[in-house]
Amino acid sequence: MSPQTEGAEPTITKTEAKRRQMIDAALTVFVTNGYVGTSTDQLAAAAAVSKQTLYKTFGDKEGVFAALIHHAADGIRDPFAPLLDTMREAATAEEALRLLATQFTRSILNPHVQQLRRLVIAEATRFPELGLLFWERGFVRVSESVGRCLQILDERQLLAIPDLRIAVEHFAGMLLWIPSNRIMFAGAALPVTEDELDRIITAGSNAFLRAYQRD
Repeated sequence: MSPQTEGAEPTITKTEAKRRQMIDAALTVFVTNGYVGTSTDQLAAAAAVSKQTLYKTFGDKEGVFAALIHHAADGIRDPFAPLLDTMREAATAEEALRLLATQFTRSILNPHVQQLRRLVIAEATRFPELGLLFWERGFVRVSESVGRCLQILDERQLLAIPDLRIAVEHFAGMLLWIPSNRIMFAGAALPVTEDELDRIITAGSNAFLRAYQRD
């Protein structure tokens, strides 16, 4: 899910900057080679650090992988909080849903987010605790953030939402089922074009509106 944070990012030390550099580099290496196919030599080379620095910071390859997932999960807070005022002020449900659908879909289909998703799913059996962590701090937090936006539209009587959790699931499914899974399975061979993405956002937000519009 989109690793956006609330507020300005605090100043970090050189040590933390180097740690983040290693984590950022590790994502590409793990996605390219898989966990088993990745070596500490590759991780150190990608981050332009020595193996000694890598071991001192993370302990071993598993430590690097765990740090990567924790860092991504900790960075997700309330990604759609900036839209709450818009949800309160939008003239129509259609206007509000189109904006929410656009930002939601584009954030989830961001290549960085999709790489993380692919990596967590691929290694969920090997590291179930990390899979659960990413689910709870990533997927659940993003869903709750979307839910807060939809709840405002319900309270304003622009939508009729009897079960908010189910509505969020419908919203995500209508927008992401095809493009996200296509990226997971055949991203390089069948990329989602801008025109396709625009059609998906339009069709998904319109379908959601028809399902939850007030009589």
